[in-house]
Amino acid sequence: MTGKKKKFFEAYTGDPMNKRNGAAAAVAAGYSAKSAKQTAYRLLNKDTEMMAAIKEHDAEQHKKNTARENEIVEFLTSVMRGEEVENIPLFVGDGEQQFKEGAPSARDRLKAAELLGKHYAMFTEKTAIEGGQVVIVNDIPRGDTNANG
Repeated sequence: MTGKKKKFFEAYTGDPMNKRNGAAAAVAAGYSAKSAKQTAYRLLNKDTEMMAAIKEHDAEQHKKNTARENEIVEFLTSVMRGEEVENIPLFVGDGEQQFKEGAPSARDRLKAAELLGKHYAMFTEKTAIEGGQVVIVNDIPRGDTNANG
């Protein structure tokens, strides 16, 4: 990637608000302000190298910013066990408060246990179907259809 393209990429993907203004990124990279919109369009829609770099960057960011299943289970387990620390507000009078670190409340621990139970399907009826063949047995006796009553 050339120097200007690299600067464009950094300006475009480095926006802390993630608004991604292509024209602003083009100007920041040193492209002409007059043709910034067209340059941004070309870089973002026709330049395969730029498109691939942005796609790879976004995939890495997604992986970095998204919790995986094991992280969630570990966090819920630590909350359930009371190992996490939370700030507990203490009112000291005159509208002031201080914070004290403490273990999660019983309500939070119970909710974590409930979510873990749901994850492990502990609260659902466990049924296993084997073979995959359904047999219909007609064992209901037929009544006399000609009877009056």
